[in-house]
Amino acid sequence: MTRLGKIALAAVLLLLPSKFARAQSPDQASAKKKTIADLKEIAYAGNVAAQVQLGVIYLTGDGVAKDDAEAVKWLRKAADQDNALGERYLAEMYFKGRGVPADVSEAAKWLRLAAEQGDAESEHNLAVLYTQGEGVPRNAKEAAIWMRKSAEQNFPAGQQGMGVLLENGDGVRADQAEAAMWYQKAVDQKYVPAMNNLALLMATSRDSSIRNPQAAISLATKAVAAGSNPDYLDTLAAAYFADGQNDKAVETEQKALARDPENDSYKKAMQKYLAATHGTRKVALVT
Repeated sequence: MTRLGKIALAAVLLLLPSKFARAQSPDQASAKKKTIADLKEIAYAGNVAAQVQLGVIYLTGDGVAKDDAEAVKWLRKAADQDNALGERYLAEMYFKGRGVPADVSEAAKWLRLAAEQGDAESEHNLAVLYTQGEGVPRNAKEAAIWMRKSAEQNFPAGQQGMGVLLENGDGVRADQAEAAMWYQKAVDQKYVPAMNNLALLMATSRDSSIRNPQAAISLATKAVAAGSNPDYLDTLAAAYFADGQNDKAVETEQKALARDPENDSYKKAMQKYLAATHGTRKVALVT
C-alpha cells in the first residue's frame, strides 16, 4: 500500500531558482532599483499583486538584501486583503519559521483561508495536514474532502493524494480502480510520485483489471530515471518480482538498500526476493 508522505508544499517562494543571485550590470541594477521603487509605491497604495511580488523579492534577494521579516510584512498585507496567494505564501513562512516563529497551527489557519477561495495547492496542503493531524486535529474525512477539491482542479499533487486516500481507504471507501484513475491523471502530467504509486499498484493489486506487471516495470523505470527517491527502486523491484524476474528484483532492491541501508521494508522485500530466487534455482537443478 502507498502512504501519504510528509507535507510537500508546492512552494514557489522557497524553491525559487538561484538565478536571482546572478551578477547584474550597473544598468541592470539601476533598472531593478527603479522597478522596486515603483513596486513599493503601488504596494503601499494597497495593490495586492505588488505586495505579493515585493514579498517574493525580499525573500529571494532579487535586487534587495534578503529580509524574511520584510517579506512577511508584505505577504501579510496581501493576506489581510484576502488574497489567496498571499495567504498561501504566508502559511509557508509559518511552516518554515522564516521571518516569523514556526507555527503549524498559524500556517494551517492561513492555508484554510486560501483553500476556501479555491486555491488548489492550499486545498492539497490542508488535506495533508488533516491526514497527519498537524496544526489541525486529524480528520480523514475532512482530508478527503479537501484533497478531492484539489484533484478536481487538475492539480497533480492533489490527484496523487486522492489516489492514496482511495487506495488506503483513508477517509473514503477503498477503491483501487478509482485510485488508479487519479494516479493516471497525475501521471499524464508527468508527476513522478504518481508514476511510482501507479506502478506499485499495478504490480501488487489482486484486481486483474488493474494488475499489469509489465506496465508497472515500464512506469517504475520512468520514475527511477526521473527521481532519486529509493522508494522508486523498491517499486521497480516489486514490479520485476511480480513479473517473475526474480534476479532483477534482487539486483534492484540492492540498489534501494544501498541508498537507505536501514530501511526495514527494503530488507524484508530483499529476503522475499532472495528466497524466491533460490527456490527457482533449486527447481531448475531438479528438472
